[in-house]
Amino acid sequence: MLASPLAPADVPTGPQDAPTVQVRSNTNTLPSSWWSSERLYELERRAIFSQSWLFVTHVSRFEKEGSYFTFEIAGYPFFVIREKAAPGQELEKPVLRAFHNACRHRAYPVAKKKEGNVGMAGVLSCGYHGWCYDTRGALRKAPQFDNVPGFNKSENGLFSIHTHVTDTGLVFVNFTASPNPPPFQEIFRGFEDEMKEFDFSQYEYRESYELRGDFNWKALMDGYQECYHCPTAHPGLTKAFSIPTYKVMPRSNYCRHFADQRPARAAPPPKRPGERQRSGSITEWLGSFIFAEQVAEQEALEKARNSAGEFDGLWVYTFPNSGINCYSPAWYTLRVVPVSATKTVLEYDIYQKKGVDEQEILEFIDFLKQVEQEDFDLCQATQRNLRAGVYTTGVLHPEKENGVLYYQNLVRERVLEHHELEKAAGREISPASLGSRDSAEDDVCRGLESGSCGGGKDLEW
Repeated sequence: MLASPLAPADVPTGPQDAPTVQVRSNTNTLPSSWWSSERLYELERRAIFSQSWLFVTHVSRFEKEGSYFTFEIAGYPFFVIREKAAPGQELEKPVLRAFHNACRHRAYPVAKKKEGNVGMAGVLSCGYHGWCYDTRGALRKAPQFDNVPGFNKSENGLFSIHTHVTDTGLVFVNFTASPNPPPFQEIFRGFEDEMKEFDFSQYEYRESYELRGDFNWKALMDGYQECYHCPTAHPGLTKAFSIPTYKVMPRSNYCRHFADQRPARAAPPPKRPGERQRSGSITEWLGSFIFAEQVAEQEALEKARNSAGEFDGLWVYTFPNSGINCYSPAWYTLRVVPVSATKTVLEYDIYQKKGVDEQEILEFIDFLKQVEQEDFDLCQATQRNLRAGVYTTGVLHPEKENGVLYYQNLVRERVLEHHELEKAAGREISPASLGSRDSAEDDVCRGLESGSCGGGKDLEW
């Protein structure tokens, strides 16, 4: 891994065990082909998404035993479920488990809704042939298989996924089929302590939304990992924070973002009761939504308020594809979900502070949606030029875009290292794959030039 201190003296650096790292001197971006090649995307699935710790959700969403949520990241459908105690028993604390969303019989999805609860029955039932599984993933019912020679229910439970829940309730999963994935605390050294700066227990789930874009997942991460673009692309954000103070501090497979808040302006004295005036300004919250008219007193309050609230903000990028953004009125998460080389879904979950004024949270949601839409539009336009075949690579600023350099170097290292492993093995290596793929029938597929059954004979693109 990259290592050596980098934090400027005037920037808070978090816990002692959250070391900053030195970004490589190479300031070139990854080649543009990495934003459009389907073969490269499939390699990223194997090299990165199949064996990294991926942020998913927050434990507070699982209010009752048996509740579950379905997800899909880079073509891996799965669900996270809160374990349900057996009749007459009680669990000491909530237990979350994750499973691949595929029945062991014929791979039909077991959980078909976005979210749900197993109810009194305590099982998930496959809608294809009726196989049923409990919240621990054990097969409880396989119709008409009781007398099939050699069939063993205990050997046909759901494929489990490694799960880690931090002390602050952040839920991560790891798809690797290895029984011993890299320890979470070693991969994200210092992350859990750093997140304790924010009191997540004071917040509750509010809502989710998503944006579907025609761009590579890395296009969004490029923008998230720097604020060099903020003065030109985010007028609302620049009203809340002093952009020249914005710093991205690379840690251990994550980055902490820092910026000073702009002080709230003193409110001008109110006009006489009932007096109204035409408003030509943009509000601190919404950034670009213009009110036709406002009562003068309300306008003065809006001008005086900072859109980020009283908290300086806790913004964290976790490799490879997530952001956790904490403000005082609310915090929200961003999952950048690759669908293909040129299609991505941005998934947002918003958690509001308990007891917060409804108008305040509505304004904050409008604020964050405006910022996220601005980033979305940047990605759409950038991807069109990346695919045009003219641009090949660019130069990144070593300080203003050090966060981009850090995450792109992680991508480069993981992809190239895995590619070398596959070349040495002479075949694709899928860390998330369960079971052998070395049968004679698999050899037939590997030999097909079309590559539709797992790739051609070579590993070039």
